[in-house]
Amino acid sequence: MKTSRLAPIFAFVLMTLAALTGAQAAEEQDIRDFLKVTGFDVAIASIQQGAMAGPALTGEDPDVFGRQWVRLAEEVFDPEEMIAEAVAMIAAVMPDDLLDHGVEFYGSPLGQRLVEVENESHMADDAEKYAEGERLTGELLDQDSIRVDLFREMGRAIGSTETAIKSIVEIQVRYLMAAMAAGVSDFEISEEDLRLMLMEQAGEMRKNIEVNSLVANAYAYRDLSDEDLIDYLAALQEPKMMQVYEILNAVQYQIMAERYETLASRLVDLRPEQEL
Repeated sequence: MKTSRLAPIFAFVLMTLAALTGAQAAEEQDIRDFLKVTGFDVAIASIQQGAMAGPALTGEDPDVFGRQWVRLAEEVFDPEEMIAEAVAMIAAVMPDDLLDHGVEFYGSPLGQRLVEVENESHMADDAEKYAEGERLTGELLDQDSIRVDLFREMGRAIGSTETAIKSIVEIQVRYLMAAMAAGVSDFEISEEDLRLMLMEQAGEMRKNIEVNSLVANAYAYRDLSDEDLIDYLAALQEPKMMQVYEILNAVQYQIMAERYETLASRLVDLRPEQEL
């Protein structure tokens, strides 16, 4: 992948790692093994599930396009293509020592247990997952459980909240600008004004992300012990693991931004369906 094609959300990773001299580019199979061991391949594939929210970003009812929308979303968010794109991005910026560090932890017994529950959570039904996670979160808060603080510290360790805010803004901007260019959105605003408008909502976004993250974690790690989560937090706070997540977060959101931009540009080909 050429550097000129990378959006700002991903380009900062190149600058961060530019000082790492002598780093050898990892082989494609090594990266694919890394994705499988860490479960990042499932995280990338699961992006397709969230694609159904796309039309809502332009004020459309997600069901208005019916089966056409499903087919288009499946095509644009093809899991194998997204994973191949992730492999290319990681190959460009992930030095071998970080790759090895990720595999060493996630290949351990605790790491594989974590990947198992995280993969299950990624692919679970969103409505059922949220309902159960919300119930579990209520119980944890009532019990003043240590798990609430652990989940918050885990999020801080991997920079998930601040990265997510910047990424959500980038995804919405690129989606809406493409939708306007394709003539499928009545929303009229300059890119600069759109970014400013969305960034004004950063405080509210932060609250929503933190709540959703707590609920998602309560569900994903429901069967793990407090001791397991303490060990996981310690692993996430290691400098090398924080670098690994800096790259993985950037890769994931860059793929999402590109795919949603493509999706918006192709909405013009769809026609609303009417019930017979």
